[in-house]
Amino acid sequence: MSKSKSATLGILFVAVIWGAEFVLVNNAIDRLEVHSFNAIRFGAASLFIGFCMLVWKKLDGFNWLMAKNGAVLGILLYLGFSTQTFGLLYTSVSNSAFITSLNVVLVPIAAMILLGDRPRLTTLSGVGVAAGGLYFLTVAGATPFNFGDMLTLICAVMFALHIVFTGKYSQQHDAFPLIFIQLLMVSVLSLGSALFLEDWQRLLDVEVIGNVDVLSAIVVASLLGTGLAIMIQTFAQEHLTSTRVALIFSLEPVFATLTAFLVIDEQMRATAGLGAGLILSGILLTELPIKRGNEGLELPHGE
Repeated sequence: MSKSKSATLGILFVAVIWGAEFVLVNNAIDRLEVHSFNAIRFGAASLFIGFCMLVWKKLDGFNWLMAKNGAVLGILLYLGFSTQTFGLLYTSVSNSAFITSLNVVLVPIAAMILLGDRPRLTTLSGVGVAAGGLYFLTVAGATPFNFGDMLTLICAVMFALHIVFTGKYSQQHDAFPLIFIQLLMVSVLSLGSALFLEDWQRLLDVEVIGNVDVLSAIVVASLLGTGLAIMIQTFAQEHLTSTRVALIFSLEPVFATLTAFLVIDEQMRATAGLGAGLILSGILLTELPIKRGNEGLELPHGE
């Protein structure tokens, strides 16, 4: 199997894990509060990345500028995952997944505002289609646009900003130290929030932490969905274009909806399904580059 195909399968695996973990996290936060869950999730993920750095001798690259930039990325991740996880308390798994996926179409808008990048016509068209999809998914769907949807939309903005600044800072620093610092920052901020805002003693309750729903969510979300997923993405992007990676990641809400249907029997009405389809179409329009000439649409490739 070629490196390109292996990388494609790796990214597809990540999309499946990220889609499936929506249901797991949704079940876990019924028993363990949001900041407490994120503190454990990102604490375990940072330990995993730290262990990998020791084994692979990737300890070089730590400096004050890297720490500052990593902290900025960590703050954005903290805000993104906090609003996403809180949003799951008030909205459906499917809505959360599809609204979160809007970060793909928000990235070029954020890049235009912050970095001065000029968006393409297909990008603007994709944003418009995705916005229409958001309307049908929420306002015209089975349940009106609610507090959970609003929190998840903020989450999508935070993730879009994280992607933009990651693209900037990754050119200046080694990947592993930058990843480690931001994951550690999320864990510290979440732990601080849990100590001040939540019943932090539940973190020490064996019955809560040892609950099957909580434990499975922690294992999948921290080790597979955070630590391993970031490593797979880092190595896969050595052999795949960013366009192909983004297109595969656009399948994440599809896997989330399928998991929600199979595990908790969550179903989407026709109007919401139309909105979800429009969001995916908007993502495709945003990510597929147009090539002038007789070749028409230039499909992404990894070779």
